[in-house]
Parts: sequence; C-alpha cells; structure tokens
Amino acid sequence: MIRHMFTTDKRFKILFLFCLMFCSAGAAGAEGWTLKIKAVSGRVSYSYTQKIPLGEQINYVGKAQVRGLGTAREITVNSLLNRPEDGLFRLDYQVELSGEQQARPPFQFAGKVLLRPGKPVLAVEAAGWKLILELQGTAEGKARKKGTATLEISLKCGRASYPASFVYLPDEQYSAVLFSGSDEEARKFMVGLLPDSPAVDGTFLLQYTLLLREGGDTLADNQGKLILEPGGEKRTAAAGRDCVFSAKALQ
Repeated sequence: MIRHMFTTDKRFKILFLFCLMFCSAGAAGAEGWTLKIKAVSGRVSYSYTQKIPLGEQINYVGKAQVRGLGTAREITVNSLLNRPEDGLFRLDYQVELSGEQQARPPFQFAGKVLLRPGKPVLAVEAAGWKLILELQGTAEGKARKKGTATLEISLKCGRASYPASFVYLPDEQYSAVLFSGSDEEARKFMVGLLPDSPAVDGTFLLQYTLLLREGGDTLADNQGKLILEPGGEKRTAAAGRDCVFSAKALQ
C-alpha cells in the first residue's frame, strides 16, 4: 500500500514537471510573433521580416530583400504590436522605402490595422505601391467576425490623378507621402486622414489634409472634412487650383 502511494506520487511529480515545461513553452510560443512586411510595385517586391514582441516598439533601418529586377533599397520600419482583442491584433506601423535620393523616398506609409495571424492584409495602396502586412504565428481562438473597412481617396488635378486606399480603424490617423519624377520635375504628394467613429446613422466624418507639389509649384495645399457612409456614394470637395478631392468608404 505504501509502495503504491509512493509510485503514484512520483508519477504525479513527473507529470507536473512535464506539464510545467511544455505549458511554459506554449506560453512563450504564443508571445513569439513575427511580422512580415512586403512592398510591391509591379513585378518587383521588397520585403523584411522581424520578430515583434507584444507591447514593445521595434525600429529597423536596413536592407530589404528584393525580388524581381528592382534596385537594392533600404527599408525603415517602426512597429508596435498591441495585445489581442477577440483574436485580432492591432499593429501600429510606419514604413518607408528608400529612393535614389535619401530625401525623396518612393513612399512613406503610416497607420494602424487589425491583423489575424496567418492572414496577410493589403494595408495601403498608392502610386503603384502595395504595402502588405502579415502577422505570423499560431492563432488562438476564433476571431470576431468583422469585415475589413477600406478608405478609397483620390486627388485629381487636371488630367493627373493621385489615388490611394487604406484599410482603416475609426479614430486613428493614416498618412502617405509619395515622391516621383526627376530633379527638375520632382513631385510630392501627401495625404493625411482621420476617420471619426460612426454616428447613430452609420455615417462618419473624415478629416483630411492634402499637399501636391510639382517642382517649385504648389498645386494643392488644403484641408477639409467629408461625411461618408460605409458602402455609400463617393463624396467630393474642391482642393485647390483645378483640383478635386474625393473619398469613399468600403465595407
């Protein structure tokens, strides 16, 4: 009888230690997230992958992995992964890709997006560039059923058009700064967006700022507000000399 009790107690201790080791490893694994960032333009892509702990800002400046016939570029990443809610993680991001001239990167994107592990999200699309974000790791539980909301905007000045789209969250800021053209005809387009929380009827106020310069000429430099309805019609507003700004909210 005493021998049986001793054997049972010994097995209990072994099982306890076994569970302790693997439960701890599982908890650590749940914290071991990896963020994959990919910038795509046509058949050329630039990517960077980094470990990203919860609640800690990660900063990186260095070479990006290139695929296709693109030139080597550096990528700058500032990111913060927040603790999950209902199976979704909010990522705060700032991403910049270097250009031939340091002061004129092809793009600078900033915003916040909800990520589900293992599911890439096309976070921003502008000037032929696509920014794709993916959180890699093991998803826990079921994510809440929530469709991706997207803001589509465009600045048209004469025959030229500058479209962009952002996957967005209410009450968060989004921005894009884009450079193109040669030294004498360098073009800078900047847009900043702040979508407010929806009202009772589902509409929300979109606050925006715009800047468009070509060489030393400023074509648009103003700010304004538009009332949008998710899934509703596109809204427009005058935005400077021969320029019109439009915005639409997609569900």
